[in-house]
Amino acid sequence: MKNLITFICLMVFALTAQAQEPTKYQKGRATLFSTYIADKMDLNEDQEKVVYNVMLERVINANVKIKANNSMSREDRQAVYKAEYTNAQQKLAVEFGKKQAQKMMSLSNEARKNADKK
Repeated sequence: MKNLITFICLMVFALTAQAQEPTKYQKGRATLFSTYIADKMDLNEDQEKVVYNVMLERVINANVKIKANNSMSREDRQAVYKAEYTNAQQKLAVEFGKKQAQKMMSLSNEARKNADKK
């Protein structure tokens, strides 16, 4: 009986914990960031893939957290974005080093600002 309950709990967790497929917008934002960073920093294809994955995770996580609480204030949304920015920077720092990660995140902000102006 205990094994059955454990199995059912694991199955429910597995079915509900599956990550959703990123939306076209989320993929586009991650591509925008990673392409801009790769162009400015002369990254190779493998490095660009790492940056893309980190940026995609950043965009998805921020979106999930904001949509979970639809009535968030502007300040709360900014706090979510800031936290995801910090998480992405830490992940990039592991791969590229602290200074390179800071530069990459700065370039991602630059890319976002340029895209938002259009």
